[in-house]
Amino acid sequence: MESSYSVQTIVVDDASTDGSKNKIKKEYPDVELIESDQNRGFSAVNNIGIKRAIDKATDYIFLLNMDAWIEPDTLGILINIAESNPDYGILSPMHLNGSNSGFDRLFTRYVDSKKCPTLFSDIYLNQVKDVYPVKGVNAAAWLVKSEVFKSIGLFEELFFMYGQDDNFVDRVKFYGYKIGICPNARIYHDREQRTKKLVDIRTDTKKQHKRLKVISMNPNDSILDKLVLLLQKQMSDFLINLKSGKILLAIQNIGVLLYGIFYPFLYRNRHKKLKQEMEDYLDAGS
Repeated sequence: MESSYSVQTIVVDDASTDGSKNKIKKEYPDVELIESDQNRGFSAVNNIGIKRAIDKATDYIFLLNMDAWIEPDTLGILINIAESNPDYGILSPMHLNGSNSGFDRLFTRYVDSKKCPTLFSDIYLNQVKDVYPVKGVNAAAWLVKSEVFKSIGLFEELFFMYGQDDNFVDRVKFYGYKIGICPNARIYHDREQRTKKLVDIRTDTKKQHKRLKVISMNPNDSILDKLVLLLQKQMSDFLINLKSGKILLAIQNIGVLLYGIFYPFLYRNRHKKLKQEMEDYLDAGS
């Protein structure tokens, strides 16, 4: 990772078989490589690296996807903004695509005119601020204060892939921190060449359960609010599928709802459990 800011790089390998471990050992001897014996998923693998960074007494932890890279000044810009804005728990750079021809195709959903209303007008008028508050942003490139992880806990490992960043954002806001986009910092997220996989009923069922778990674990909402939102999401999909003649999918929507209706009760204290687990980890290491 090329950076003008001094960094300690930690790579957690989740049982890869493409030779990348040997490449890192050979070409990047200064990188600390942690090898997992199995693919534990995004949350668990990141938690391994985060714990190692906390053990090293780092002030900030920068999470970067394996398919993304930074510019030399990216970290310096983010850290300077973080130092001046202690109320932000997560700072994200702008996400460009891998060919530097535009924004990452999914990043724009976090900075559109509804979620970040003044960003693009400020860019056009050449009056860009250091940071813009947003409701959330994906975890492809996050600068997070170590203190935030110590205060609220790590990623929720009940999410193997996707959902964990939404859950973490919800908890960050619950404990009083803000999330921000920093337009003067950028990364490149090289995923525009990915092919869209066909989604079968089993995969779609998992996706729906994941969505309901994110809603149910949100500590900012009451159980009643969560139940109402669960009903709205599932019944909306049910009606769309029913009108489209997708009867099996419509039945699936109801089946997931009947199971997921218990999630708000089952997961109502997950944020407390994750916070306690981090406190126990820190106590054990002190």
